[in-house]
Amino acid sequence: MLIFLEGLPGAGKSTNSGLLYRQFERSGKSTRWIHEMLRLHPVLFFNEACLSKEEYEQWCNKYDIARGIDKIAQKRDNYVGIDLLEVEWHYQELFSKEAFQALKQKDVWNFSLCDYKKVALEKWRAFAKEAAKQPEKVFILDSCIFQYQVFSFQLVDAPQEELFAFVGELWDIVGSLNPKLVYLYRESVENQIEHLKKVRGEIFFRLMWERDRHNPYYKDKPYGEEAYHQFLREYDQIVRELFKDTPCPKLSLEVTRGDWTQYQDSLLKFCNLEYHPEPHSTFPLGEFRNKDLDLSLKIFGEPISGYKLVDPNGVSRRLYPRSDKEWYIEDYPVNLILNDKNKNQIIIGGENLTNRWTESNLVFDRF
Repeated sequence: MLIFLEGLPGAGKSTNSGLLYRQFERSGKSTRWIHEMLRLHPVLFFNEACLSKEEYEQWCNKYDIARGIDKIAQKRDNYVGIDLLEVEWHYQELFSKEAFQALKQKDVWNFSLCDYKKVALEKWRAFAKEAAKQPEKVFILDSCIFQYQVFSFQLVDAPQEELFAFVGELWDIVGSLNPKLVYLYRESVENQIEHLKKVRGEIFFRLMWERDRHNPYYKDKPYGEEAYHQFLREYDQIVRELFKDTPCPKLSLEVTRGDWTQYQDSLLKFCNLEYHPEPHSTFPLGEFRNKDLDLSLKIFGEPISGYKLVDPNGVSRRLYPRSDKEWYIEDYPVNLILNDKNKNQIIIGGENLTNRWTESNLVFDRF
């Protein structure tokens, strides 16, 4: 089963993906939450170079690349994907700065829309093929089939018909995998913009505009944050139309009132799940450090009101017990694991995201 969660930024996709992830696991279902910022993402491209197989061979030969790089190369039918963060963090000793710069030139974010569609369709097909081998497994994907695609097409001012046709191809690829779609939205896009200001700050709009302002979409738009507001308004209209055309079971949740108990009930019913309450468990408090990377995690709270994690970026996230020694992290498919032999040590488990501190098997010692 595939479950897609979509909506504007800040609509609650990660929060509700996390809810489903925990509830499916507590129901005994093998579950994988494919977070938007996963590395290497099975259907999206973040910090990933993509080369044809011929280009990959030429790059290896030109720069005399040690074949140790093969073990992190994701080889598909026609293309090879390489996680640029993995290379930067762990494999730079294998080749020169010139070789790394040449590899970065093949970052998919630099691709034309035509080239993006080719590599994306192949990646979606590869994912669907692997998912079909695991019919009992639940895959939760947030921001994949609408958000990433709308951003990719809208920023280059592609015709909407081209976007709709491409998303239609994606539905065709995953159609046999029993997909479901959850769409989270607020009563108006203006309400969503105000909500984003409160939860992410005014700086969020400036950063998003600064990141994307070089794209064709912004060439005739107002200067600054208002241009991104306009982008979100158009995005909202597009996604509502995409939702109408969705060819699988779908649920829309209007979340303006913040009645999350009701939304949770609707979401669980849609996914044929019964609610399993949080198990009781205790977690050691204090600051935990990874000295090699100079990263720090802080744990505070107590069993009744709950525990929270402050990550190295200063973001506070709630912790949910997974077992007596393992905890889920709010909004992330990343787990904290207590070392059986050393209770003053936390080990990172779960998925690898683009945040360095989320790397699997990274160890943090109580400070």
